[in-house]
Amino acid sequence: MSRRMTVTVDPSALSMAASIRAAAQASPLLCLTGRAFNDLAHELGGHGAAAEHLLTVAEEIGHPLGVNFETGADTSSTVFIGPRGWSEERLQGWVAGRHVELEAEFGPVTRLGNRAERRRRRTR
Repeated sequence: MSRRMTVTVDPSALSMAASIRAAAQASPLLCLTGRAFNDLAHELGGHGAAAEHLLTVAEEIGHPLGVNFETGADTSSTVFIGPRGWSEERLQGWVAGRHVELEAEFGPVTRLGNRAERRRRRTR
């Protein structure tokens, strides 16, 4: 049985970086919204710094965390950031093992893979 936790943070009152770290430590699967990622980027000074913070958090908790970005009215794409040293196969397996929770939250999962792999397939 899975449970859901929603954390709402006012970025003008609390640190997004600290809030994300605390939520990640308290949950087996953390998936941020694109808005939360943008708030983190604003706090830390850019998207690169935000991504680096999420990588650090993933390493601290020992497993990936995700960011779900809306791509249209009823569509989205989720990116998972795994700890350094995780192979693409390990990351895909970890995400695949949680597809039920992901589909319950975001709708049907249509593919697993990375951008480089999808680019290779398109150029063949």
